[in-house]
Amino acid sequence: MTHIGRNIGRYRILEELGSGGMSVVYKGLDTALDREVAVKVLHPHLANKSESRRRLAREAKAVARLHHPNILEVFDFSAEGAQDAFLVTEYVRGRTLKECVDELGRLELPELAAMIIHELAAALAHAHEAGVIHRDLKPENVMVREDGVLKLMDFGIAKLLDIEDRMTVTGALVGSPAHMAPEIIEGHEAGAEADIFSLGTILYSLIVGRLPFTAANATATLKRILDGAYEDPRQRVPTLSDELAEICATCLARDPARRYSNAGKLRDALGDYLAGLGFARVGEELASFFADPPSYQKLMRPRIIATLLERGERLLADKRTPRALACLNQVLALDATNARALGLLQGLERERRVKLWRARGLKLGMGLVVASVLAVGLHLFQRRAPEAAPAVTSSARVSPKKVPKTAPVEKPSPPGPLEHATVTPEPARPNPEKRLVPRPEPVPREPVRAVPESVSILVRPYGYIRVDQGARSDKPLAQHMVELTPGPHTVTITCDYCEDAQETIDVRRGVENVFALRALLKRSRLSFVYEPADALVRVGGEARTVRESQERPFEIQSPRGPASFQHRVEYEVSHNGYLTEKRVANLEPGKSTTLRGALVAE
Repeated sequence: MTHIGRNIGRYRILEELGSGGMSVVYKGLDTALDREVAVKVLHPHLANKSESRRRLAREAKAVARLHHPNILEVFDFSAEGAQDAFLVTEYVRGRTLKECVDELGRLELPELAAMIIHELAAALAHAHEAGVIHRDLKPENVMVREDGVLKLMDFGIAKLLDIEDRMTVTGALVGSPAHMAPEIIEGHEAGAEADIFSLGTILYSLIVGRLPFTAANATATLKRILDGAYEDPRQRVPTLSDELAEICATCLARDPARRYSNAGKLRDALGDYLAGLGFARVGEELASFFADPPSYQKLMRPRIIATLLERGERLLADKRTPRALACLNQVLALDATNARALGLLQGLERERRVKLWRARGLKLGMGLVVASVLAVGLHLFQRRAPEAAPAVTSSARVSPKKVPKTAPVEKPSPPGPLEHATVTPEPARPNPEKRLVPRPEPVPREPVRAVPESVSILVRPYGYIRVDQGARSDKPLAQHMVELTPGPHTVTITCDYCEDAQETIDVRRGVENVFALRALLKRSRLSFVYEPADALVRVGGEARTVRESQERPFEIQSPRGPASFQHRVEYEVSHNGYLTEKRVANLEPGKSTTLRGALVAE
């Protein structure tokens, strides 16, 4: 039943703006204040529930306290005894973010996506500080005003439905389930971290052009969210920086504790990133973008390139080569023929070659020096060998020389007082031709320093790392960039839910060093409380009765490198005369879990 032409309270309904699974939105006129408003009227299946109406009033009062330029302002809501359950907000001339993106297609530059999410995070930060959680973030719930200002709407509206209803209703309430945080799917209460996850899905979709957890149907999509399985956006968008990719990954972390704890921290992270590229006034930049998207993106690209080149040169001067390379690679992704970036890379390559040849030349020079010293030593040894013969002592008698018979023999002089004359040989005089060659002075040996290589360590799903005996990394990440000298290194992977796991990597020179390592979840214990108590439980290859599982729980261990920080366990409970029950449970690592239930008789 349409409300067009009717009055709901003091609001005259003028036209329908849109409808969904839980409400219809109309353009209305506030007859008391003579201003245009938007009137959201709940469908009868919600309006007839007293609990839903109480929740609507509670949420409306909470949101009405929020005053932020990026939050749709709430003016009024229906009284408890009113025939219709409705919410009155400011009227925004514009389109939803989904409509804008559908028209524009994928954004050319990831930084535009960062700007949009920055504004939404700023609005959410204001709400989170007031204790208000949105619970249903998606592009359909973001309005882009005609002047380019973003307006976040439908705060708390998802809480009008029970958990069971949320999992079955489609349309305006949950939109695509691809935006739902895993803890909501599991039936837990949504917190600020759930809003962060939803913002992460929007950020990813704006960058890549499709949702991170999209699948053939809603069930498959929910499973992918629970598994935490999505493609690295850098595989599809080469212009995406590592820094922005890391921000996106933090938002999409499977474990809420690994995400930003509130929207304020996400806003600050995006603000710092954008300010570093010269986009400090995000609101003004977005206004220019939405006014003329093609022209703005054409001008935005050279601004980013200039900033990245300047940063890259500064990092090179500071000898921070890996980060400089990341900047230059991003420049070339934006402009493959950029002469300045290519020149810097060529300079780095020349410097690398010079260092390599210097290292080789130093080794060759040291070898020649050693060879020369050995040759000189051998020569001296050979020259001094004849002088090593025994010397004639002073007590040795000198035999008379044999003289030819034809030669006249001179008579010896009369002997002196001694009967026998002895001859003492003269000491040997040094031969100037046999002068010792001085030993060359040793050449000072310059220490050869191994040049570190840039190494990428991928941890599945994510975690801290410690290389050799060094300090642990500051954050648990899915990708760690480190600089290591060539050769073997021991990497220890840790996390709050993991056993310490060690792996050895071999860093090689001159190649792309990428190592995929895997975390090892702590074991969990699983027991059952089922009726009948002698029912048989099968978990993997083990089987025992319900009663036995309480005395001797199943030990659950997942293979290394799971998709998320949970053990996914398939179990079967069976008994004669009862329907067999097959289910899947997600267990927290390192904890004991008891599953309860009762089999249904055939």
